[in-house]
Amino acid sequence: MQLTVRLSWEVQLSFPFPRIATTILVVDDQRLSRRVAYRILSEEGYRVLEAESAPEALDVLSQARGRVDLLMVDVVMPECDGVELARIVLEEWPDQRILYMSAHPAEVLVQHGLESLDVPFLAKPYSRDEAIAKVREALERRRRDPEAEPSVERRRKPRLQGK
Repeated sequence: MQLTVRLSWEVQLSFPFPRIATTILVVDDQRLSRRVAYRILSEEGYRVLEAESAPEALDVLSQARGRVDLLMVDVVMPECDGVELARIVLEEWPDQRILYMSAHPAEVLVQHGLESLDVPFLAKPYSRDEAIAKVREALERRRRDPEAEPSVERRRKPRLQGK
């Protein structure tokens, strides 16, 4: 005699939930800005890492070995601004998704090298809904053709110029 038992549960969430282990690295020299982003994103179900500077961000990215889904970077930072950091990151990890953010007016952003706003951009201060919408937009954006060859995972740490 064979007994078969089938159990099935269907769970429906009343809110959209990000895919498992979606990791976002927030790079901002202002601790309060990082903490606000951390709180909003982690409450939404994202895994959030933080970095205070470009060198720290590059360390985190190197240790993560390509497992950071989105780099959320402040445009205006001391030593190495977010645009320069993004350039270095894209040289090393060409398919990295990036969301720029800033509280500065467009003229200041242009001075820091963000000449086109045809990139995912989040203006500070932002609401929870604005942040989540821009993060989703940036995560959905592909930098390269998905049919292209996969990127090579690099294990060495990229260098900042002059270091």
